[in-house]
Amino acid sequence: MFDRHRRRKVFEDAVRYAANGWPVAPLAVPDRGICLCGKGCVDPHLVGDVIRDGYQAAEVWSRPRTSAPGALGIALVAEWFDVMELPPEYGALLNHRLKASCPTAMAPARRQWWFFVSQGSVPRAQVEAAGGVLRSGVSDWVPAPGTWLEDTGRIRWLVHPYLTEWQPYRPLDPISQILPDYSQRNGDRRGPEIQPDSDPADRGAQ
Repeated sequence: MFDRHRRRKVFEDAVRYAANGWPVAPLAVPDRGICLCGKGCVDPHLVGDVIRDGYQAAEVWSRPRTSAPGALGIALVAEWFDVMELPPEYGALLNHRLKASCPTAMAPARRQWWFFVSQGSVPRAQVEAAGGVLRSGVSDWVPAPGTWLEDTGRIRWLVHPYLTEWQPYRPLDPISQILPDYSQRNGDRRGPEIQPDSDPADRGAQ
């Protein structure tokens, strides 16, 4: 259940994303089978249009909401960037290589890693060959870090976009070095061997 402090944080985050050019949309986040839409939803879903302006975001997220579970969250819409969702055997190593050059988030329960990269810069087939998912286009989105979901835990930023001046990463060598060669249909696609100190998750998150 959202308390007043949490609601204020969501409001501030939505305004900040939109004001810095990151498209957002209001997101219904079900809690124990209760959803803002009044239905017994299980998965989060959009409940409004894409917003690209900080003033409009302030208006939408400041509207009175019910105090019942399932309060309004934020979706980051992949309108002009792509989001690579990768499993831990690739995500931890890639984050270690990229350091603070790429906006990066993690869903701790499944240890899924999200990398925000420039649109079209990584082939979808290459991401899928690594066991990942590429989210791209105005109809695709991810819950903003800070969102708590039953199957992911609380999603968190490891590298916040402000650290990259609100720019997604334009991949150079690290991604192509780590992800499997998707053109090798029958090749060995086992993940790389990761050294114990390459996973930053235990060092804390933003």
